[in-house]
Amino acid sequence: MSKILGKHIPSTPKNLLINGDMRIAQRGTSFAAIADNTYTLDRFLYRKTGAMVHTISQDTDVPSLAQAGYLFQNSIRLNLTTPDTSIAVGDYTAIHQKMEGYNFATIAQKPFTLSFWVKAPVSGIYCVAFTNSGNDRSYVAEYTVNGINTWEYKSVVVSASPSAGTWNYTNGEGLRIQWTIACGSTFQTTANAWQTGNFFATSNQVNGVNTGATDFRIVGAMLNEGALAFPFKLFGEDIAGEILACQRYYEKTWDLTTAPGTAILAGELEYIVVNVPASTAGVLTVPVKYTVHKRISVVPVIYSGTNGAANSITNGAGTARSGVSAINIQGSTSFGQIALNNSSAVATGTITRFHYTADAEI
Repeated sequence: MSKILGKHIPSTPKNLLINGDMRIAQRGTSFAAIADNTYTLDRFLYRKTGAMVHTISQDTDVPSLAQAGYLFQNSIRLNLTTPDTSIAVGDYTAIHQKMEGYNFATIAQKPFTLSFWVKAPVSGIYCVAFTNSGNDRSYVAEYTVNGINTWEYKSVVVSASPSAGTWNYTNGEGLRIQWTIACGSTFQTTANAWQTGNFFATSNQVNGVNTGATDFRIVGAMLNEGALAFPFKLFGEDIAGEILACQRYYEKTWDLTTAPGTAILAGELEYIVVNVPASTAGVLTVPVKYTVHKRISVVPVIYSGTNGAANSITNGAGTARSGVSAINIQGSTSFGQIALNNSSAVATGTITRFHYTADAEI
């Protein structure tokens, strides 16, 4: 708490949303015809049921510094390629982030505020929803898009979450924060109160996917304790901390801006093979330490940098060898062995290289 001329000025509380400035995109920067329940930019998950089809990308269209008071570089763009002009009762489309229970516990049963910048192709009432791990408690808030294709700042205050219901306060899904773009009546409820059930919108929600070749964008997503919206800040305080926060849920050996599966040797881990016969199956011991503790124990996927193929390694001659998998000695901090089949086995004393991805998303 700061004090200026006798007045107490509250300091900016922690932002509990990770990658709210949409800067980190470890999986890639564009996801064409994206399927339901697919992660896009770090920590942001796409959900949909219905005929609508989106391409999601990391975009450079952002509110200006003069508008936002923050120099945003990227937004998340949902480009509608196939519209759904008639939303069925059980249809919906949305982008959301699942907050880990440990983080949610810091604001559980307290009021909190969500703020963000939005640019939408359809004006009218949209909704944001907050749901627990058991899908048995939900809170829906409305906000209004006044002008089409114009950056607008929005904030909603959410009353304290109830103690009743199925809540996770450890390493599972503590709170789901959802930006709804369209929603059928099955998932509609009244606004501004915690409800029993799984709801995403009110009956006032516009159909934001009714016309093709349109874009819905969000940036500057911030969720903080209390009934007051604060200026945007990073979850991790700086870019290094933000990357580490993202890597708790997803990590790769490629450079941060290189998509997994890219055929490139840079970044591959390198180990000398020991106790593996030249032409038989075996186990390669690889004591790999993750950059940061993962949310859960992870089974990584192994790739060859020679061709970018999954379940492959690169042998000492630079040739991709397929048919490998990570096995045994796996945890939230490391993994220790790679299984080799007959075609992938390499001789003792040679060098073996590989990339990996480790996915611990909620």
